[in-house]
Amino acid sequence: MKFGFIFPGYGNQFVGMAKEFYNDSRIMQEYFEEAANCLDKNFVKLTFASSDAELSELENAYVSLLLISVSIVAILKEQGIEPSIVAGHDIGQFSALAATGGISSPDAMYLLRKYAGLYTDFLKDHRVEATRVNNMQKEELQKICEQCINGNNVAYITEHESDTQSIVSGTIESLNCLRKAVEDMQSGPVQDLPIGGGLHCPLMDEVLKTMKMYLEKVDFKEVTVPFVASITGQALKEGDLVRAAVMQQIHAPIQWKKALDAFAFCDCIIIAGPGKSLVEHIQEIYPEKKVFAVVTPDDLNLVLTNIGKDPITKDNENDDPHQE
Repeated sequence: MKFGFIFPGYGNQFVGMAKEFYNDSRIMQEYFEEAANCLDKNFVKLTFASSDAELSELENAYVSLLLISVSIVAILKEQGIEPSIVAGHDIGQFSALAATGGISSPDAMYLLRKYAGLYTDFLKDHRVEATRVNNMQKEELQKICEQCINGNNVAYITEHESDTQSIVSGTIESLNCLRKAVEDMQSGPVQDLPIGGGLHCPLMDEVLKTMKMYLEKVDFKEVTVPFVASITGQALKEGDLVRAAVMQQIHAPIQWKKALDAFAFCDCIIIAGPGKSLVEHIQEIYPEKKVFAVVTPDDLNLVLTNIGKDPITKDNENDDPHQE
């Protein structure tokens, strides 16, 4: 059976995510200990016992999602579930790389902290928003974006989710113009979205300029399984190509539909961490496939049952040599 792993991005985090795994998994505990040593922060308290507001701060959410995702992959591998291909949604690409040997976990945490700081500073100085537009071809939407550009007020298509569903990011004035134009065309309601994962457009050029220095310091190795670049949909393995794709995603639109097309050969697609909305979106594209988000032991057992393996019990867990 061929498995595809997808790693969730900002907006999927919630307080208490994967706490049951943490309580029983020495692997996850070790990742959290490593993060505490690297970043001098108590991620156990932050992830399992803070507030939604505190966890949603970019640096906190980014690293917490990474810790959950990479440790869940390690748990899946213990059960013989190995990916044949991986992709990450916005900052989830760092989790995908850490889980497949492209970069080390400390390097992933280092890069996420730097990016979070740069992007937080950017958001303090720019009035920007993002919205999802449904039932409209991208060519038609592009024309509306161009009509709503006025001086420094800009709007860009920043993610192609499907042939008729896209995300637009830009300044507040231009986004208001776009919302009115879409409403006048009666193409359906727009949906305002969190912008914590990045804008993926030229507004981020200054962030990329600085982030590039940090990305070039990190050793990007050849990944163990193909990594799908979400800006092109291409499956990459070579470290330098992966690094270039990570850089480009900061200021280039995400071709998420193309990225998901690369998973067509998979029998089962697993979201490594919280990602209910990702499951729903992928299931729409691949109604014939098994699609799961794994964030609890019950989720893992559901996967195991559906692929013909025995579910994990407490007795099984106590027999695990990784447990103390």
